[in-house]
Amino acid sequence: MDHEATEPTQTEMDKLVQDDLNKLIGTALGVAAEQLEAHGAFLPVGLVLTHDDELNMIAVAPNTADGDEENDLDADEMVADLFEALGQQREQNRAAAVVCDIHLPEDATDAIHVMAEHSTGVAVSAVRPYRQSEQGWDYSDPFLEAGEKVIWPA
Repeated sequence: MDHEATEPTQTEMDKLVQDDLNKLIGTALGVAAEQLEAHGAFLPVGLVLTHDDELNMIAVAPNTADGDEENDLDADEMVADLFEALGQQREQNRAAAVVCDIHLPEDATDAIHVMAEHSTGVAVSAVRPYRQSEQGWDYSDPFLEAGEKVIWPA
């Protein structure tokens, strides 16, 4: 019996995984940029791609450190909460990402950081530096690097 007619080849699977991760990363970069342009900042959020090919946003309540002022938000704790929530929902999804703001000290700038993961075990991070200018926001080209498997650990 020839299974290759019904099952995707490894090359087709790799393309599907890459397409899923590209969709998550592109959407996450867009959402963060929209929030930056509208509000001058953005909170960490999660995105999931379900088995039914739906793209959904996941948010957690902001945690504040030493008070209720917006400047005291604990973004690291929010990112940890997002990863915990995504880990609990992993059976319902085939890919997920968390987007947050990071500082790049060597470049003296901030960046949008997207940590994307696929249920097949592929993890990639995208980093897109940005600066505020008189004309608005200037974005550099994103660069990719190997990611850490948190939602679907080996």
